[in-house]
Amino acid sequence: MPTTTGSEKPKVTFFDGLKVKNLVSFMVKEYDHSGELFTIQKTATVEAALKELKNRNVLSLPVCDDEGNIEGVISTLDIVVAVVFAPIYTRYDEQATSKLTLNDLKSVTTNKALFKSQVGNLCGINEESRKVEVFWDDDDLSEVANKLSRGFHRVLVKVREEPKKMYLVSQTDFLRYIHSQIQSQPGFAKCMSQPLGRLNLIEKKRIITVDETERVVLGFRKLWQGGPVFDWSLSALPVVDSKGELKGTLSGSDIRGMTADKLNDLMLSVRHFLRKHQPGGMRVPEQVTLEMPFSKALKQIIDAGVHRLWVTGKDKDKNKVTGVLSLTDILYKFATFDLNQHHAKSV
Repeated sequence: MPTTTGSEKPKVTFFDGLKVKNLVSFMVKEYDHSGELFTIQKTATVEAALKELKNRNVLSLPVCDDEGNIEGVISTLDIVVAVVFAPIYTRYDEQATSKLTLNDLKSVTTNKALFKSQVGNLCGINEESRKVEVFWDDDDLSEVANKLSRGFHRVLVKVREEPKKMYLVSQTDFLRYIHSQIQSQPGFAKCMSQPLGRLNLIEKKRIITVDETERVVLGFRKLWQGGPVFDWSLSALPVVDSKGELKGTLSGSDIRGMTADKLNDLMLSVRHFLRKHQPGGMRVPEQVTLEMPFSKALKQIIDAGVHRLWVTGKDKDKNKVTGVLSLTDILYKFATFDLNQHHAKSV
């Protein structure tokens, strides 16, 4: 519902008056989604989970018990951590992501038993996979927007009148729905025409990169930024050359082709690994500049089917990464933008 304080006008957002079922209806029409939730048994092997993730071209799957109750989610990041850190609960310090010892090399490349272990054992390595956020289709859509705009990558939606139907809604699904409805919200016209640099969408922070000549095992380790106090992770890293120029992207999804027999591939350079494991070879990274209009960036991230756009500089720095525009950043803009204020102030 619209909110207000004192004599101010109520805040009106993109999602006011909409229910989760509006999003579900879009998914049914757009994807021919029947409401059948694809899950994996917690007793299935890690190798089976990787194969399922690859075959369905997804980054995560709900994990269920023998009765079909969902206990958590297994994501590519969970599996990355288990594969490149052996034992799994190694102390993740800076040294672990900067160089490899002989013991590291041996423990990672001989960790074949992991692929035969139960996938349920890996649930919870990453904070988000410890539980599944559940919504009903008659909940306000703004509730889902608030959750997905704060870093959660997926939520589960149940249908009130048909309890057996469930939908796993990702940030990508949500953004596609927004894009399909944007023309019905003329209040967004000015915002969508603004360059990214004026919208405060790009957070100024140090960008962690991986050199294309580094061993890919170190690159995968850099995705995990956990430690004794903080528990957070990166979904992807920009791959750069010796000049610091953008050449590709390394993400958790690149682990999906891994099997016990391919563990030695983790000793390859990032460049060689991606050429071998990415469909069609090392993919050209999606990049934007701060001068690009928001509407064009939104279309680019949807058309490319990616989860982030690398922000690069100008002139001699046109291929050097200065920031990142993620799905979370975009969803946060839509979740917090006040349509009542679009005439009164510049966005």
